[in-house]
Amino acid sequence: MMKVLKKSRPALLLLSVLPLLQACEKPATVVRFSAQVGEQPLRCDTRYANIGKSGTPIELIDFRLYVRDITLVRANGEKHPLILEQDGTWQVDSIALLDFADGTGTCEAGSPATRLEVVGEAPDFDDYTGLEFKLGVPEDQNHLNGSTRPPPLNSTDMYWSWQGGYKFVSLDVRTPQHDAWVFHLGASDCKGSPGEGYSCAANNQATVTLNGFNPKSNQVVLDLAGLLSDSDLNHVIDNKTDYIAGCMSGRTDPECPALYEKVGLAADGTPQAVPASFIRVR
Repeated sequence: MMKVLKKSRPALLLLSVLPLLQACEKPATVVRFSAQVGEQPLRCDTRYANIGKSGTPIELIDFRLYVRDITLVRANGEKHPLILEQDGTWQVDSIALLDFADGTGTCEAGSPATRLEVVGEAPDFDDYTGLEFKLGVPEDQNHLNGSTRPPPLNSTDMYWSWQGGYKFVSLDVRTPQHDAWVFHLGASDCKGSPGEGYSCAANNQATVTLNGFNPKSNQVVLDLAGLLSDSDLNHVIDNKTDYIAGCMSGRTDPECPALYEKVGLAADGTPQAVPASFIRVR
């Protein structure tokens, strides 16, 4: 006669409890970002007309940025930090890398991988009405050795070896006047070494505060038309006060103040309110 194996009581108990444990798991909270040019989605195969003060057409080459310390705000003012998923690729600690260039068309020098969201855990309230986050890498991690850091802090394209720190925002576009017009935001005029430490004239740490945001129904829009609205993309480099097309966070670069203002920084790097022209809620 064949024996029928009976499940032990501990096994039966585990099977009965498992659905309850699964039901208690917190659903992932996703903060979505949408890169746009005005109302058009940002793509690597599209030419965008009439951008900036000079009405210049642009084509995307690269657009990436670090965000961190994402916090959701309830209607009653309670703030709940988003505890990031440690995925080994895009997110580490409280820092996340966003990447909007897919390696096609005019972005062919980049990777095909993109990242348009930040994923983590937060209490599942329905009355979130605001979002806060910072642009860039924390000061205490900005000048560590990028080659030995975990992803996404090991991206060589996002690290300035000559500045000893990260690019917080890295935007490259092509115009009829310039093969590459750039906005690379990072700490300014940094001196020192990894062993001795660095000191910077300005750390350029910006904080974004957005009202009317609920992760279940809204996205954060990053609008390049708004970012570049006060910039002259046909500006001619004079090699005296201006050495590159665009801004690489130089303290005396005449093209930086207009861009700083859009990310919530004064010309000297002092934090100020972020206008809705570049970063807004949809």
